[in-house]
Amino acid sequence: MSKNLYGQDFYNNQILGSLQSAQVYLYHLFSICGVPESAADLGCGRGAWLATCRDLGVKRVVGFDGEWNSPGDMLDPKIEFHPTKLEEPVHLDESFGLVMSLEVAEHLPPEASDTFVDSLSRLSDAVLFGGAFIGQPGANHINTQLHSFWAEKFFDRGYLLFDLFRPSFWDDDRVEPCYRQNTFLYVKPGSNLYHSLLNHGYTGNRDVRFMDCVHPVIYLGLLNEFITLQQFAGTGTQEIPLQQPQAAADDNGALSENLKSIECLTEQAEAKIGLNQLDDAAEICRRVLAREPNNPECLLRLSHVLLMMKCYQECLHHARHFLRIINDVSFGYYLAGHAARELGRWQKSRSYLLRAVELDPSHVFARVLCCMSIFTVCMDQAEAASLSRAYAAELDALIGSTPLDTAAQIDNAVVGVGAMAPFFLPYLGCDVKSIQAKYGDWICSVMAAKYPQFTQPLEKRLPGDRIKIGIVSHYFHNHSNWKIPIKGWLEQLDRQSFSIHCFHTGEISDLATESARSLADSFLQNSDIELVATAIREQQLDVLIYPGIGMETVTLKLAALRLAPVQCSSWGHPVTTGMSTVDYFISSDLMEPSDGGEHYTEKLVRLPNLSIWYEPAYSNLDSVHTFAISGVEKHDVMFLCSQNLLKYLPQYDFVFPAIASQAANARFVFIASLVPELTDKFVRRLELAFRKLGLNAADHVTLLPQLDPSDFLALNARADIFLDSIEWSGCNTVFESLPFNCPVVTLPGTFMRGRHAYAILKMMDIEDTIASSVDDYISIAVRLANDISWRKDISGRVHRNKHRIYRDRECIAGLEKFLKNVSGKNSVAVLN
Repeated sequence: MSKNLYGQDFYNNQILGSLQSAQVYLYHLFSICGVPESAADLGCGRGAWLATCRDLGVKRVVGFDGEWNSPGDMLDPKIEFHPTKLEEPVHLDESFGLVMSLEVAEHLPPEASDTFVDSLSRLSDAVLFGGAFIGQPGANHINTQLHSFWAEKFFDRGYLLFDLFRPSFWDDDRVEPCYRQNTFLYVKPGSNLYHSLLNHGYTGNRDVRFMDCVHPVIYLGLLNEFITLQQFAGTGTQEIPLQQPQAAADDNGALSENLKSIECLTEQAEAKIGLNQLDDAAEICRRVLAREPNNPECLLRLSHVLLMMKCYQECLHHARHFLRIINDVSFGYYLAGHAARELGRWQKSRSYLLRAVELDPSHVFARVLCCMSIFTVCMDQAEAASLSRAYAAELDALIGSTPLDTAAQIDNAVVGVGAMAPFFLPYLGCDVKSIQAKYGDWICSVMAAKYPQFTQPLEKRLPGDRIKIGIVSHYFHNHSNWKIPIKGWLEQLDRQSFSIHCFHTGEISDLATESARSLADSFLQNSDIELVATAIREQQLDVLIYPGIGMETVTLKLAALRLAPVQCSSWGHPVTTGMSTVDYFISSDLMEPSDGGEHYTEKLVRLPNLSIWYEPAYSNLDSVHTFAISGVEKHDVMFLCSQNLLKYLPQYDFVFPAIASQAANARFVFIASLVPELTDKFVRRLELAFRKLGLNAADHVTLLPQLDPSDFLALNARADIFLDSIEWSGCNTVFESLPFNCPVVTLPGTFMRGRHAYAILKMMDIEDTIASSVDDYISIAVRLANDISWRKDISGRVHRNKHRIYRDRECIAGLEKFLKNVSGKNSVAVLN
């Protein structure tokens, strides 16, 4: 690299792309690992990445590059520049928090590769590295290599690989394609940055199997260049594996046959889709695209097939390819938006969906997804309030643009209802009754238009035989709704007085499913709305119960129909349905506030105590293994914070640093979301909250990846204190901490969903750790952390009293009384 490969024009054009890419990547990295004190860049160019480091708070930045650069050429005058021959060893008597080298190694002679990696490893334990992939075009690319080529060299020097950027930014147009394809982070175990990554749920490895892939943008550029060369090459060119016309006289005939073949394949693909043979349809589409890579009709069809197959990454790739060719088709944006949503790229999804609705306001499915995709982890209360208003506006627009005058419009609306339920709305922390009522009225009107035969009121059956109860759920499997409340009710209702008929609308079957099947008088597993609705009607039930409505759309649609004389929801999803077709909401007397009835459109039923029959979570604690948690030391007081991150409202972020400021050994352990961008926002919030009190979040916060059941069990065994989330309390998670006698700190919320732990503690007669205010909540947590004897006393009381919440007959008797009353069968025949 002895001479300048690029002129001034190159640098001027390159700087903008590098700056934006650097801003995206470095912000992401520093939000996870913190801002390093110093950074260096080998092959820094004009210093775009170093200037971004400075903007983000790095105090010292040092650049190395050829002698054609100078300190005066740097974008930031604070950059220390050293003219250097990078193909030779770089020595500096200091190390850096981070060293970078991006799109540089390809310009060095291949024989200098080891020397260059040695230079990088001498300067830092953390290397942000990217080299041009083999075959990647560019000026004087003399050393393009597979990514695994460089990875092995870093592995040999004790580094581990973190593929930190590609999963999150592969399709992010803010980042230049070369950086999206080529950038990896290499970190030595034991370093501060390594521990920060582990604490945030990222795991290093030496697995190179998935490294060597080409970004679609770069691949298409190469492919188009190849095709162009072949089209204009002379007859003397080397034969290529694409079918070529043998002579000019045959050109038209060959083209005609090729078009006929593509047309035939297209028809075959359409026929396979009609037969629901999606794998075959996808393969046919791929064959067409092998001949015509830019065939828009086939790209769109393949994207749709892949979405139905739940192959979301490939669907998004082909949808984006289609949109690069034709950018004004609503369905293309819908496909991209739906796939991006399923991949956890919520912000990108919303931008696609907004464009889909803009192009076609009548696309109900896109409108519903767009409406429901508003919700996310909020940075502050103002954002939560803004999202709530935006949702209300989107819902009004959805309802206003969904006519029900023709059969086609009705079918379109029914499909739209199936797009997504407003599951995340209550996570904003607000009263949802009025907005749920509006949503419920809309769904009921749509479903009534589609299925008028399921809208008429039903007569109650005459007394004389057992009361027939129906339970409809998507979760007759090992799920929180099965644990609470389905399992206990199904096992404990008096079967001499009641027959129970179960309707499983989900696809999953496991041991819990088989248990439900064996306990039920009848059991149907199917998700077809009309089939299930007909089956429910044919059973002539007295009472139909939906243990939780709003988490998915099959039971949502069914609940909008009148299938039994009395229909009930319960707190599997602890929010009002807003539906006129749901008569009662079965809840817990201990959990409901005094004004609880005002929070529901249904009539509130307060069953005694917790309202559920619950068995101890674990029967054999001897099998619990030791779970080593990175960043959690033996002397740390571990606060378990195992709720969905959406439950942690931003206005209460300050409680964590407030506790840590008074309990030096406090360590808060959270579990990362399956959606990376939600985790990233939550981490940024906590870092800001800790920084306001002069603390470093990394010293007190650990984020774990999603855990399997055995590791989650071990995590509960290690916990010292269960710190409940405020305004949306834990329930299953609290129950699962109790076998280990873990003290629980809670602050009862405004709504029933914020009072689960409160009710559990009340029933155990442990009120010492029920806070009366946020300040009291902090004080209780601090005392538990610092006063070991008090913590042991509370733990002992949990051990002695937890039996009170298990196997509660009183709530079962209350449920039976309610069912007899509403069915009009207070005296029923008892079977012998």
